[in-house]
Amino acid sequence: MQTQAALLPYALAAFAICLPVFVWGAGHAADAPWMSAVFAVFAVGWGAFYAVVNWLKTEAAEDLRLRARIQVLGGLIWAAVIGAVAAFAHFAGAPRETLLLLALGAAMICVVFTAPWLPSLLIVAPAALAPPLVALFSRGEDLPVARLALAAAALSLALALMVNRILRAQYALIAEREALLAERAEQAEAARRFARVKADLVDTLSDELRDGLTGVAHVLAAAARSRAAPSRQQVGLALDAVNDLLSIVGAPAPQEEPARRLRILTLEADALLAATLRASLEQLGHQVVHTTQAARAAELARICELDVAVCAQADAIAALRALPGQAGAIPIVALAGEPAEAEAALEAGADALLRRPVAVTAAARALAEALSVRAPANDRAVA
Repeated sequence: MQTQAALLPYALAAFAICLPVFVWGAGHAADAPWMSAVFAVFAVGWGAFYAVVNWLKTEAAEDLRLRARIQVLGGLIWAAVIGAVAAFAHFAGAPRETLLLLALGAAMICVVFTAPWLPSLLIVAPAALAPPLVALFSRGEDLPVARLALAAAALSLALALMVNRILRAQYALIAEREALLAERAEQAEAARRFARVKADLVDTLSDELRDGLTGVAHVLAAAARSRAAPSRQQVGLALDAVNDLLSIVGAPAPQEEPARRLRILTLEADALLAATLRASLEQLGHQVVHTTQAARAAELARICELDVAVCAQADAIAALRALPGQAGAIPIVALAGEPAEAEAALEAGADALLRRPVAVTAAARALAEALSVRAPANDRAVA
């Protein structure tokens, strides 16, 4: 439609150029009253087309259906004008053939005007080409010129169809490009919104984590400065703060919980680390027996029915492995902070490693790894 609107001024200019030639030829016609009638029809068509041109520049022309009807109606008005010109030329006498060829030229201009839109081309082009061709074929002496005129009309119609096909392909590419641009604009806007939400979330998490870790640091610092062992209240406060932080970050990863309630022997001299280890294991549903001495650990392993031992000393691990019978085959998890400690513990007979600081998920994985090497002795279900 925009292409047709762009072609309208050129079509009007072409008719304005052809008009003086037509008037000059019509001046030699035999019937002067027909001349006046044709000029009246031509003036009506001219005014109607200028009205269409002005209307296409308004906001009302954005309705495609209404715009299509107006386009077809404007083309049919010009076809009616060409029909009137052909009727005048048919009875013009000597200049008849010249005037009919001029009318056919005007019809070809109308075909060019309707080429951008296929429905308009199929409706208006035959209506514009038919009157001068019918008039030329109506007399036998004009048959050679009529055949040439028909060939020219067919050629112009074929070229118009080719132009229409090319324009439709261009319109499809333009529509696809506009759709891609709109999609990319939506994706860019979605990315900007996501970035803003992510930045807000990071800021919120940073504040929450900073506040929570500050509280944990204060509790642990107070426990570290005290000469006595950390109280259950201090450890509980630190654990509550850690759980609050985990709830802010999100749901924890699925824990690799063992299929049994285990009785676990822990050997750790550091009171704070021992309390953290006990809390982690009890949170997993296990029963903890704790000692700070390697000899006591070996005695407990010999006289008690234990499932797993968690030791922080390589010599204690070796002592446990040296026990006779089932006590020496107990699964052992080594507590290690440095690579050298880990290597020594594995050489002493540890089945799995648990890195400091101890976390619940890490403890669950270490127990599962140790139990995959050596099965526990009892069969108590996890509570």
